[in-house]
Amino acid sequence: MDSQVVVIADVSSSPENADELGAVLQELGAACRKEPGCKSYEVFRSLDQPERYVSIEKYIDADAFAAHRESEYFREIGLGRVMPLTVTRDVQMHTSSIPVPPKVT
Repeated sequence: MDSQVVVIADVSSSPENADELGAVLQELGAACRKEPGCKSYEVFRSLDQPERYVSIEKYIDADAFAAHRESEYFREIGLGRVMPLTVTRDVQMHTSSIPVPPKVT
């Protein structure tokens, strides 16, 4: 069974902080991608709400995600710089992908 952990974070800032939030999220993603347990970290900006971002993070397992949360850079960038810019935040964790059958037409 697939033990990877997928984290989907949907965050937004005030309109005046939108560009700064995006830059800090990119910095956080770059640091995360250097972790041995990180499979990928992507950040997307909403077309309709430019102050809204979604990140999709994939880790090899729950231990790798826990190590990410305990890292110095996560405390510095994630907690110290992302969180103060955030006005809304929804973070979901998922595991064990399942196949989805193709749409029948």
